[in-house]
This record gives sequence, C-alpha cells and structure tokens, in this order.
Amino acid sequence: MVHVYYRSLALLLSVFLWTACGSEKSISDRVALSEIAHYIESNPVYETAAVDYGEIKFSQRSDADLLAAYQRLEKEGYITMERLKERKKFLSKDSTFVYLVKLTDKSIPLVLEKTDKKVTVKTFEYSLDEEGGVLIEQTGKNRAKATVTLRKAETDFADFAKKDPDNNASFTKKTYSLRFNGDAGWEVTK
Repeated sequence: MVHVYYRSLALLLSVFLWTACGSEKSISDRVALSEIAHYIESNPVYETAAVDYGEIKFSQRSDADLLAAYQRLEKEGYITMERLKERKKFLSKDSTFVYLVKLTDKSIPLVLEKTDKKVTVKTFEYSLDEEGGVLIEQTGKNRAKATVTLRKAETDFADFAKKDPDNNASFTKKTYSLRFNGDAGWEVTK
C-alpha cells in the first residue's frame, strides 16, 4: 500500500513538473508582443532614401518638385539653403539655380549615413501596433514565429522616398522568429 502511494506520488510529481516546464515554453500573445517591442527598440524598422547636399544645381522646370522638397526641409529647420548662382536661359522660360545646401543639427536623428555629397536619411519609421494583435505559430518546443502589425509614419524627409505604386498601405506585417532560452525566457532571434 505504501509502495503504491509513493508510485502515485512520483507519477503525480512527474506530471506536474512536465506540465510546469511545458507551460514555460508555450508563448503567450503578451510575452511575444513584449519581446518584439523590446527588440524593435534596439533594432528599429524604417525606410531610407539618399539625399544630395553641398552644391546642387536645380532646373526651374524639371526640378520644381525637388526644389520644393528642399525648401520644405529648410522651412522645418533640417537644412539651410544659400543661393550661389541663378542663370536665365536665353529665349526660355526656364532658369537654373545653384544652391549650397547644408545640414543642420535638427537632421541628426534622421541621418543614418553621410558622405561628402550624399546623406542617407529615414523617410518612414515603423512602430509596433500592439492593438493590432499578434499571430503566433509554435514551430517547435523552443521556437515560435510571431507576425505583428507595424504602423508606418512619415518623417520630414518622406518627399525623397522612391514612389512605389504597390505600397499604398499605412502599415506592414512582419514576422519575427523567437526562441526559448532556459535562462532568459523567450527572445527574438531575427
């Protein structure tokens, strides 16, 4: 009788431990969103474009939109523009302008890379939409994939983004791979 009691107790204890360990390795929506939010803080998601600076030549007709984009940046305080030359073409309504374009300190948070005449800037930034929910697919005992919604927000450099006729959404869906680590719990691996 005592032998059956210990055997039952051992079986009960092993079932309890197995379910306890198994529940740690199953991932909840809250944990997935929290881990992805933490990952995005250190690995932001954004779109970029290359922008010229220094001496830039504009044609009044063909570069009107580009010149207007630069003037908006100047108005917002991201750049300064100094007109160096203006030349009116003979018997034409078109003129050319040469400006000296300089970046200001206000542009620093949006600048990713800078060379002598070009700068790579963020045009759109994405943030996690926690209200959009998460779709979790457990791909193994220690692995899962979580698909989330990222909201798209324009920066002041958005006018320089390449126009993509297929990208008309204000959000994107992105899938992250997660892995269970016995010491740290769930972590994003990609």
